Amino acid sequence: MPSYLRQLFGMLLLSNSMSRPECVWEATWILLSDDILHEERRILDNPEAELPNDELKNRCLQKLENLLKGCGRTLYDFPTMPTPVFNEEKVDNTNRLICEELRYNRCSLSKEHEQLLVKLTSEQKLVYDRIIKSVNEDKGGFFFLYGHGGTGKTFIWRTLSSAIRCKGDIVLTVASSGIASLLLLGGRTSHSRFAIPLNATEDSTCNIKQGTPLSKLIVKTKLIIWDEAPMMHRYCFEALDRTLRDILRFKDASNLDRLFGGKTVVLGGDFRQILPVIPKGTRQDIVNVTLNSSYLWNHCQVLKLTKNIRLERNQVDSHLNDLRQFSDWILAIGDGMIGNSVDGIDKVHIPDDLIINNCDDPICRLWKVHIRIF
Repeated sequence: MPSYLRQLFGMLLLSNSMSRPECVWEATWILLSDDILHEERRILDNPEAELPNDELKNRCLQKLENLLKGCGRTLYDFPTMPTPVFNEEKVDNTNRLICEELRYNRCSLSKEHEQLLVKLTSEQKLVYDRIIKSVNEDKGGFFFLYGHGGTGKTFIWRTLSSAIRCKGDIVLTVASSGIASLLLLGGRTSHSRFAIPLNATEDSTCNIKQGTPLSKLIVKTKLIIWDEAPMMHRYCFEALDRTLRDILRFKDASNLDRLFGGKTVVLGGDFRQILPVIPKGTRQDIVNVTLNSSYLWNHCQVLKLTKNIRLERNQVDSHLNDLRQFSDWILAIGDGMIGNSVDGIDKVHIPDDLIINNCDDPICRLWKVHIRIF
């Protein structure tokens, strides 16, 4: 058994029976660590979990170090032997939420990250580097990724998630709607993940208590990604900010004065699309509850994506020119470049090719077109 082989290796070290223990280690570390992957799969309840060779070596060295310490020695007493790196924060194997976030196959995610990284455009690479730098420095950061449909926001989320998860760290991916959350690996709605009140007020906080499994999950989280953020009421973000400050102040008292408790938070979306819905609200009412009207916005770093990747990569499509014209027309409407005001109401001329003419029942005709497409 590997555990007995490790004991034998430790006895050989203690008795100075090996003139070059580092060579014996390199030749036998696979046998010495043969049970570690099985143990990891059992803990995570994931029979397909994988660990990189460096991680297997490190965990085996940790077991050897603990064995030697029981005899009053340490691997540092043998200069030619490698030494383990201990993680100060041990994984809580009883916390189901943490175990679920650690069940990803790290080897496959590492390969996926390498493939995604080389496909990033120069614009996307700048965004990726800014966010990863903030995560690695562990000093916190608040970003908003602003880009219209097709610019590659979801692609950025995948690249960031795989980069962090392949190292055994935790990323929480959420979206404002259930449909959008399906596009994210491990995605959840923001209300479900953070227990945000359905009718948030100016003083609301999330229903997360100190010491609960969810609070422990947040403490271990390296990055929070929130897609389709502009459609949410600003009180939801402010409630999360207050909650994270309260939870993380027990880890470091200075986190009480840091945005989102010192966590790196990335929001994404397009303000041209759906904004928070205010029943019978005026334009002023809607603008007042959007994210950029919150006190958080003054501390936000806005990152922009402008190139439509879908159009650039779809060069074989015979209707590419029509798609590009339609995309430009939609953006022009969102930017307020098309249309004129009549009696205080903005009106936009719809192109003839988008209008159903010569039909008694346009709604029925539209439904038939929809069925034919799908």
